[in-house]
This record gives sequence, C-alpha cells and structure tokens, in this order.
Amino acid sequence: MIIPRDQLDYWGYAALFSLYLGSFSLFGTLDRLAPGAATGALLLWLGLTWLGSALALLHLRSLPLAGILLILLGLMPYGYFAWLYLSGAPMVGAFSYFYKFASLLCFPTVYLWCLRRPDARIEGTLLVLATVVALRALLAFALPGLHPGSGGNGHEIMWDDVNIYEWIGPLPRVFYPGTALVFFGMVVSAERIMTRGTGMRLEVARALLFTAALGVTLTRGFLIAAVALIGLYVGLRWLTSHVTLARRTRLVLGLTLLSLGGMVGVATTPAGLTLSQVAEQYRGQERFSLDTRNMDWRAEQVALAFSLVQTPEQRWLGVGTNVTIPEDIKAPNPWETTGELHYSYHSVQWTFGYAGLALLIVGGLILPLLGALRWRLRTPLALALGFTLVFIAIIGSYTIVFTNSDWNFMMVVCGAFLLARARQAAAEFRWFHQTTPSGLPALESHD
Repeated sequence: MIIPRDQLDYWGYAALFSLYLGSFSLFGTLDRLAPGAATGALLLWLGLTWLGSALALLHLRSLPLAGILLILLGLMPYGYFAWLYLSGAPMVGAFSYFYKFASLLCFPTVYLWCLRRPDARIEGTLLVLATVVALRALLAFALPGLHPGSGGNGHEIMWDDVNIYEWIGPLPRVFYPGTALVFFGMVVSAERIMTRGTGMRLEVARALLFTAALGVTLTRGFLIAAVALIGLYVGLRWLTSHVTLARRTRLVLGLTLLSLGGMVGVATTPAGLTLSQVAEQYRGQERFSLDTRNMDWRAEQVALAFSLVQTPEQRWLGVGTNVTIPEDIKAPNPWETTGELHYSYHSVQWTFGYAGLALLIVGGLILPLLGALRWRLRTPLALALGFTLVFIAIIGSYTIVFTNSDWNFMMVVCGAFLLARARQAAAEFRWFHQTTPSGLPALESHD
C-alpha cells in the first residue's frame, strides 16, 4: 500500500504536534508501563525538538523577533542548569524546565509549517487533535475509574496525562492537556455554524462536544473567559461576515426554541426537581460560586515565593529553576514542594525574573497580536487563533499555564501563524508598491 505524500504530511504533523499537546498521552502511558522507557522517550522527544528546530532554521531566511524572544526564553532553563551544575548547587527540579519550555524551541518548526501550509490544512490538523482531546476528557468524566487520581488522591502521573484532579461531590474534576486547543475548536465550530451552508448538524454536535470538554474541568475561569470570548467572536463575525438572512434567522430561532424548550422542560417535568436538589447539594461549594478563598490562597503563595527574592540579580533573572516553596502554605510538608505558582505570569517572573517575563509577554503575546492588527488579518483562522491567544493570555493571569508544555505549544502555534500570515501580507504589500503608481505593473516599451 502506497500512502500519498500529502496524507503522510498531514498525519505526520498531527502525530508530531500531539507529542506537545499530549493528545494521546504517550509519555503518561509509558510511565505507567515502564518508567525507564518513559524517561528515554522524553529524552528522545527533547532531541527531536532540537533537531526539528535546527532543520527549520536552515530553511528559513529570517525569523521574526517574537520567535527569537521565545527561543531565548526556552534557552533560559539551560543557562540556569549550567550555572547550577558549575556552582555545585542542588539541581532539584531544574531538569524539568527543559520539558516545560521545550515547546518554545519549536517556534521555527511551527513557523515554517505555517508559511508552507494553507489555512485549511492548518485548521484541519488542529481540529482533529482538538477532537481527540475533547473525547478523552469526556471519557475520563464518564469513566473516571480508568484514569489516574480516581481514588481521590489527586496524583498526576505525567504533565501530559488526563487525570482526575479531585472530586466535587459525585462529580470528577478532569484535568487534561490541550485546554487551549479545545477552546480553539469551539471558535472554529462557531465560525462554521454561522457561515457554512452544509454540515451544520455536525458542527453543532462538535461545538457541544468542545463545550462539554471544557466544562468537565469544573474551572470557573475557563468557562467565564470562554463564554465571554466566544460571545465576542460571534458578535464580531455576525457583523462582519456574509451570513445570509436565512442563516441568521435559523440561528436565532434555533437558540430561542432551545432555550424556551429547556425552561419548559425544567418547569414541567421531574427534571426541575432534580436540578433544584442538585443545586441545593452544591450550595456554597467553591467550584460553583464566586468564593474567593482559592484566589486568596494563590495570592498568599505568590507572597511567600517573592519573599525569597532579595537581590537585584534575582529580580532581573529570577530565583532559578531549583527553588521551591511548600505545596500547602498553612501546613508545610518538606516532602511536598512546588516550583510553580498558580499565577502563571508571577511564576515566570519568580523563576526567570523580569527578563523572562518580558520575553514571554513581548514575544509570546504582544508582537503576534500587533502583527495581526497591523496587517489586518481577517481570515477566519487568523481570528480563531488570535482569540485563542487572548484566551491563553487571560487564563495565564490566574492559573498554571506558561509552565505547561501544551499551553506553551498552543501559544507558539497562534503566534507563529499570525506572524507567518503577517509576513506574507507584508510581502504582497511590497510587491504591490513595486508596480507603477497607478497600482498596475509597468508595461514594457515595444518601440
């Protein structure tokens, strides 16, 4: 059997990206079966990252400033590792940042991929991985006993593994890699529901799949940010896209009937009593309220961490990758420590100082979005990935994001795509202005 080159390219990149997004949890599975094999696989994965980036750089004439800044951030753990090794300081946890920041080193590979692939191929590759992630999350919610942490101890086997973080009453709280990718899938489905003439039922089902997958995390911030950004996206596309009057009418009528039907069903069937009993059961539960105790605990964690920052060097370069604080601030246990803060911007600043924080914000967030705005990238995929980048920026303000490889990889994908399309738009602009002042190519003389 001969596999077409186009299909080999498609599934090859899907498989490669799944390693960074944790779509199939290869490393987690290997760790459960043979920890030694998992360690070897992670080292090979790290080598693959370096090899792919080196080959991509050989094919690129230039790299955007944002990409250079992200690569510098990805190299900072290596600098700290070398310093700790040469100074003889403890290196506990320092090695882990090689993997947490490995996705940042992928920028040349992803940027080259975005330059050479059309929007449809990029969207399709990411969408198939988003669907796999969503299905895995819902499987864990429906069959929690098959996943780590189902015993209630909150044990995470690997950073890229689906696991039951905790139980909220009878509901398992599912944590999984690829949350930003699932949000991207929601945006794409919303776009297709509004603009495509066929396959609407499939897209509605897929949108519900992504919504449910985001919901099983039982994370208020994810849901609030997702609803707000999806609402903003739908409103923007509603005003700017060529949505027919018939499609607009169907969408409004369908949503209205669905809402009214739900309210009638709750009011006139036993489902209403059941829902009221469930609401009563969870009254006062921190996950289902605006209780601030969890956020206060995170603020206390940040205060404790930054109390260790005492010199100008630590303010600018961070405390290093080997410094940790107790997991439980009020009941410290020397065997349970962490080097990550829940406020992810603070986490990067604490570990890598103002320098690391500036590299992250400027290279990962500001420059890609400014490039998209400058060249007015209005294609649906540019908007979807732009909104995903904003989602990542918002979520990073209150929970662990930028020390997770899957979140970093999606940040790289969003930034690389926006910068690649901005570069192409700039090239078209230059070509246009090399023509005659009238905007038409100069005609040759035939005297």
